[in-house]
Amino acid sequence: MTNTFPPVRTEGRIPEEMLLELSSLESAAHEIASTVNVSHHGAKVLVKVPWEPNQNVSVRTVSGKLYSRAHVVYCKALPDRSFSIGLEFLQPVEDWLGLSKASEPPQTH
Repeated sequence: MTNTFPPVRTEGRIPEEMLLELSSLESAAHEIASTVNVSHHGAKVLVKVPWEPNQNVSVRTVSGKLYSRAHVVYCKALPDRSFSIGLEFLQPVEDWLGLSKASEPPQTH
């Protein structure tokens, strides 16, 4: 029997919430979703509908500062009838925190 659990990560994740636009490269699937955590090589994302493992997707931050291609590693149903998916980026994303901080207004003292 094949192991259906997600693969073990070798890189830590940073808790980070940001909106992403996901578009399938293989079908008409399209969704605005929110990240739970991120790393240079992937992200855990909350979605409303299931995405197929191994599906190729285009990933773009709603702010437009990041564009990448990725594939879905896993899709897990959640109790609230939403899903969490694991995305693996085809090219590393260097600075997630820089992306989120760039969209925040400057702090005044």
